[in-house]
Amino acid sequence: MTPEGHTIRTATASDLPGILVVQRNAFSRVARAFGLAADGLPPLTETLEDLERLAAEGTLFVVALAADGRITGSVRGTPRDDTVEVGRLVVEDGFEGLGLGTALMEALESAFPDAARFELFTGAEAERPLRLYARLGYRIYDRRQVAPGLELVWLEKCRPAR
Repeated sequence: MTPEGHTIRTATASDLPGILVVQRNAFSRVARAFGLAADGLPPLTETLEDLERLAAEGTLFVVALAADGRITGSVRGTPRDDTVEVGRLVVEDGFEGLGLGTALMEALESAFPDAARFELFTGAEAERPLRLYARLGYRIYDRRQVAPGLELVWLEKCRPAR
């Protein structure tokens, strides 16, 4: 279900700069909340050229657009064999809690009807994203301490065999 006043669609090349802005805003909030150095978070160091390269290599970006056309959220998926690596689910400040994250994830999953599995990772302390992923059927399958005070969890969602 698309949140009222928003459109969810596959991104175009012209959307990539706006995706980068929303991504930087969202992960800057994460860095501040967890006391992390901004230059140590890959989402904050990615460039437009990085996104263009990913798109050219097969990564699919999905965006949420407000009625005025502004990008208010995005997520990406990279197919690898029968698995889609999900990344960088972000929602612009002030648009949280409207269902954009759910709508973006559902649109991404729908874009890969032949995928047997979806996987992603997030911070072990990222309570809100973890609740969202659990509601969507994702389950934790791995947990790793990646730096002092920073633990990540890997989640997966498997589709029933056809």
